[in-house]
Amino acid sequence: MTLRMDVLLAILGMALATYLCRAGGYALFRAFRPPRGVEVALQHLPGPIFVAYVAPALAAQGAKGFAAAAVVVAVQAATRNLAAAIGAGVVAIWLFGMVA
Repeated sequence: MTLRMDVLLAILGMALATYLCRAGGYALFRAFRPPRGVEVALQHLPGPIFVAYVAPALAAQGAKGFAAAAVVVAVQAATRNLAAAIGAGVVAIWLFGMVA
């Protein structure tokens, strides 16, 4: 295997860009306090990002994917146990796959 300089530079450049974006955000919020609306929006941001990642996979599975997601939400709401909710979702998608 050979080391290609263009690939190495691209990887290092993207690592630097990622670091600067993250460090810049921390530095900015250390120097300035954002308005209350921005703080609230940032607190709720992980949920929509997760949905953006999961929705295409659910859509690819069709109705059984959305049914399994409903099982996950129900188990999470009932137990407040993430491991139980994930396990229930895996079992649900498997069972729904067996039926279809």
